[in-house]
Amino acid sequence: MGLRKWLRRPIRGHRLGVEDLTRGDEGVPVSKRRKWALQTIDSAPFQVWVVVVAGVGFLTDAFGLFALNVVTPMIAYVYWPSHLDSDGVPEVPTEIRTAMMCATLAGTMIGQIAFGIAADILGRRKMYGMELVIVIIGSMLMIMSSNGEKNSMAVGGWLITWRTVMGLGIGADYPLSAVITSEFSPRKYRARMLTVVFFAQPIGQLLANVLSLAAVQGFRSKITDTELSCGMNDLKCFRAVDRLWRLVVGIGIVPALIALLFRFTIPESPRYKLDVLRNVQTVFEDTRDYFGAPELDTEGGEMDILSTVPTQNDASSEIAPEEVIDNTSEDGSAEQTRVHLRTRHAVEPVQLLPGDPNFVPPLASWKDAKQFFIEEGNWVYLLGTSLSWLFLDFAFYGLGLSSPEIVRHIWQDPKGGRSNVFSSLRDNSLHTLVMVSIGATIGGAAMIKVIKYASPRVIQLWGFLVLFVLFIVTGSAWTKLLDNSRSGLIVLYVLSQIAFNLGPNVTTFIIPAEIFPTRYRCTSHGIAAASGKLGSWLVQIFLAFAFNGNKEQAHIDWERKNFGHVLQVMSAFMVAGAVTTYFMVPETRDQDNKSRTLEVLAGGRIVLDKLNQERECEREGN
Repeated sequence: MGLRKWLRRPIRGHRLGVEDLTRGDEGVPVSKRRKWALQTIDSAPFQVWVVVVAGVGFLTDAFGLFALNVVTPMIAYVYWPSHLDSDGVPEVPTEIRTAMMCATLAGTMIGQIAFGIAADILGRRKMYGMELVIVIIGSMLMIMSSNGEKNSMAVGGWLITWRTVMGLGIGADYPLSAVITSEFSPRKYRARMLTVVFFAQPIGQLLANVLSLAAVQGFRSKITDTELSCGMNDLKCFRAVDRLWRLVVGIGIVPALIALLFRFTIPESPRYKLDVLRNVQTVFEDTRDYFGAPELDTEGGEMDILSTVPTQNDASSEIAPEEVIDNTSEDGSAEQTRVHLRTRHAVEPVQLLPGDPNFVPPLASWKDAKQFFIEEGNWVYLLGTSLSWLFLDFAFYGLGLSSPEIVRHIWQDPKGGRSNVFSSLRDNSLHTLVMVSIGATIGGAAMIKVIKYASPRVIQLWGFLVLFVLFIVTGSAWTKLLDNSRSGLIVLYVLSQIAFNLGPNVTTFIIPAEIFPTRYRCTSHGIAAASGKLGSWLVQIFLAFAFNGNKEQAHIDWERKNFGHVLQVMSAFMVAGAVTTYFMVPETRDQDNKSRTLEVLAGGRIVLDKLNQERECEREGN
């Protein structure tokens, strides 16, 4: 799907002006339209433009979230020049730095849950794009933060406030981008499309480090290269560093504006229209317009494809399929499908089960939510995806958002110190680029290929186990490697970043977007994602109190040598993640490694247990 075709779609779909209600399609039973729409979506090719629109916004969110690592040391030179570390280099006070991280993550948690609930109630399209507006506003306000005239304000308070606002928008994008991508995805390409969208996170992280490194190089002539901090009378240095961090944050607004333009062109999710709005007519039209499906022929041809088992809503139908054959070839190209039909003169209504494409799910209500999550036992899946994400993010954000301190521990020679402002800022960006961004990008790129051959659940389980081994080895050998082989420590750290993104960092994003019904999908994904941010929030508190901020050289040396124990604690969380995945996260693929339809997965434990029992019976029969 090209850009021109995408932009033409609202016109082709006749959604401008008064809707024409006399199209002549009313004679087609509702059940046939529903099944035809779902089968057309699931047999469509890879939806490139959906991935682009969702991915650009997700890139913006990752850039804004991880840019905090890059700009925090810069902000210290300008607003806390007298607050020095053991080497005499300015740094942001521990309480303010931790508050900024926690405020961002707390805002992210609120945004994930609030926008997830709102998207299930009001619709995906009404909320999509609003989160980027919040990110843009938060970014603009943050780059205007200052101490005011003669220190009349506290810049730390403004930074914390605007980071919270940015967090709201960043968090909102998690459930919205995941669910919209999932509901627009063909069955065969759903996991890969979600993986490509999530790949925007390491790309955004990479851009934050690359652009900051380029910006530091660009301001080199204005930044002192003889002192550890800007001199009190060196206004040129202060202004350069102050402009530098504002530039890095402001760059993130550009992709957000680009993504915003395209997000307003996305229609409402077809599955949301079918299952929640019950607007089958417009879904019927949208499917033709947006997926290039053929026009309906009410006298034959397409009527054969639309034929289905008669339901209580369609008891007068005279045809029903004996066999439905998947019409997508292994390479993704569409193939001609022959459906064998048999004629009936009198058909009794049949009771459909969840998972059948003709089954119309109930509307969301407290009663229905209680039945689905409590009585049918699907709370296990919600708890499983939430705990998995929490255990993952305790380690992922503990290492990711704390990377300046970890980089300092690994790269910095405790006897050599740092030489000047320019080299300190340059090394911070360069070392983070090498240790974090490269590994994350390699792992994310590999995941796009691997997800085709292994299910998200299997990848998540083994990913947690691999991370456990890496953390326990690195943590146990930390002191020896730090003294004798820092290059080996860097390699292990890069491998852990690869394992994160070739494993649970991606799958915890994918699975909640697949396994819940449409009426609760955004809410459930938002709860799972917010649980992850709760884990990242807890690890920031843990690190802040584990290393209490004492700047004496003896304490810095103790912190540096004992950081391996933090990795050992994180390894325990990886074991917990593996156990949770094994017992509480469902398999989303069938025995042939093909993704199950969203309608089957939305049936919950009842449908999946029935399918698993049938699979066991087939194995025993063979």
